Amino acid sequence: MHSIGYESGRGMKHTLTENQRPAGRNPVGMTAPRKDREKGALKVAREIVRHIYEERIPPGQKYLSEADALERYRVARGTLREALRYLQLQGVLKIRTGPNGGHFVANPQWENLASTIALLLQFSEATIESLIESRIAIEPGMAALAAQRATPDDVRELSDLLDELKLNLGDYDAFYQLYLEFWDQLALTARNPLFLFLLPALRRITWTSGIRPNEAQREAALGGLCTLRDSVAANDPAGAANALRRLEEAYLATMRTEYPRELAKRVVWHDHS
Repeated sequence: MHSIGYESGRGMKHTLTENQRPAGRNPVGMTAPRKDREKGALKVAREIVRHIYEERIPPGQKYLSEADALERYRVARGTLREALRYLQLQGVLKIRTGPNGGHFVANPQWENLASTIALLLQFSEATIESLIESRIAIEPGMAALAAQRATPDDVRELSDLLDELKLNLGDYDAFYQLYLEFWDQLALTARNPLFLFLLPALRRITWTSGIRPNEAQREAALGGLCTLRDSVAANDPAGAANALRRLEEAYLATMRTEYPRELAKRVVWHDHS
């Protein structure tokens, strides 16, 4: 079931199309046709999201055909296509080509949020170091929630991942994938939907800097994760928050010494999948 946020748009007055407007004139109070279409496209995009949400249309199901969508939303083809493209970028729809193609309902993932965050941060000239600082401010709260809400099954999942991490200390790629799975599981344990999107997004953007901890650094991180797991298992929110804060602060201190150039890099908008 989707949990996509939306706003219900207000009705918009009819405006003249580009062909109907007198050439060379832009009367007072009349907006440019492109701006009108952009506003209309956002309104239609919100209506599509509302339709998907309220009708509980599942991921993978084909959405309306273009003809049916034009009939439902009563807009120009160009406006509809802009709305659909916008929702495709947001991960709400996927486009398939071919005889059985069309627009299919999708489930937005953390990658969509990572893309948006990176785009905003690039224009803010944010550095990778500032991103890690934000994680230090946010993630201990997630750890505290995880400690409050952890079940025996949650702790078992975390412990299994730690065992696998220990076995793969010498293989960076394998270790890193398991490391990400540990953080994803911790976010699941916290049972807060925002963390499921936000924290994987921040962590993957950080990875694009090129920082690749060596084996000794990975072993130190593993020790910190074990301490964190112990606090979660003991349902100790303060202990879990402190363990995570110490882990991240130690990581940042090490990176300031070992990877100062990478920390100073600006966040760049690109593929974070």
